[in-house]
Amino acid sequence: MNRLGNLWRSEMKLALIACVVLLGSLLSSSVVHAQKTSARYDESVDFSKYKTFAFDKSGARNPYVDKLIVDAVIRELTSRGLTKVDADPDLRVVYLAATGPNLQVADIPFYHVVNPAYSGMVFSATSTMWDVTTGTLVIDLFDHRTDRTVFRGSASDVLQRAPSADAVADAKLVSKPINKSISKMFKKYPGKPK
Repeated sequence: MNRLGNLWRSEMKLALIACVVLLGSLLSSSVVHAQKTSARYDESVDFSKYKTFAFDKSGARNPYVDKLIVDAVIRELTSRGLTKVDADPDLRVVYLAATGPNLQVADIPFYHVVNPAYSGMVFSATSTMWDVTTGTLVIDLFDHRTDRTVFRGSASDVLQRAPSADAVADAKLVSKPINKSISKMFKKYPGKPK
């Protein structure tokens, strides 16, 4: 009986170790696919002067996903007191929903210049490009008057798979991540929700 008990304990230890390893691998794989959201803005710009916004053009191929993105951006900007207009906006909204590889976007250096002779945002002579991986959403807000980017938000792992033949199912799959990521992005917008 003692030998049988020792054998049973050894098997239970092995089973417990296997469960811990399996659980650890599941947790690490979900962390790898966690959504990463970032947002930056030009601190030299007075965002209180922006009262209206309009969308430049569609940035998603799936019309249902496009509507999700547009609705979420409208919700965030109107909650900060801006009004959506059809023409002559203060801010132009441009977004890109990357569902395919090999896209590149120019990095926008938002920084202050110490020399008082300069004002506003000053760009360096070299432009840095970064790859937009599949599943990434990038939202830029342009000052319509100066045609400069004043805010950029991005979120990775939002569009969880390549588009399928069922556009509605694709939209349902990404609805929650899109809304969550856009909400996180606009928490860094320099204007509090009203």
